[in-house]
Amino acid sequence: MLSANQKEEFASLRVEIMDLNVLVYFFLKKINRYCHLWRTTTREYILEELIALRYMENGIILHLTNLDDDSDNSQYSFRAAAKSFNKVSKDPKLVHDLKETLKTYRKNLNYLKVEYRNQRIAHLNYEKDLHFDEFLQFEKMLLPLIMEVNEIADQLWGEKVNVRFRLGSLEGVLDFRKDEANYKSDRNEIQGFY
Repeated sequence: MLSANQKEEFASLRVEIMDLNVLVYFFLKKINRYCHLWRTTTREYILEELIALRYMENGIILHLTNLDDDSDNSQYSFRAAAKSFNKVSKDPKLVHDLKETLKTYRKNLNYLKVEYRNQRIAHLNYEKDLHFDEFLQFEKMLLPLIMEVNEIADQLWGEKVNVRFRLGSLEGVLDFRKDEANYKSDRNEIQGFY
């Protein structure tokens, strides 16, 4: 959908998508290892892990909300890319469909953006103590938005935005979008370090 020049202009948007997917992958690895750690390590290390998980979750939320940024000079938001696309597109149906897709994303993101980000991340004006072991329901609140973001990015790029990291000649490649539909938070899933 985006032209080659637009893809270059919005390279930061692609990086935002890639960073989100990498962060989600490792957030789930860490949170799913939590019960194993609880049984095998110190309370101080558990607290360290909880703090890391809290900031990873906040990072996921910030990536999701950055993608909805509506400032005119943003190079990392869907809205800015859509404005650029709309100026050169000859297909009114594509323009309309993209506008509706982004409207739906904004609606789906609204609670997370207004209630959670503004109160617990951006302005820290929550009324009770923040418990480090309290996280959002990943499958219910975050995963649908992550899936939606990836679909929008793929639509804009006209192909799947792949996110891979080559570990080395013997360990192979991590594909951060390989199993995104099956991502789940299960703190009993991982029983060791592997």
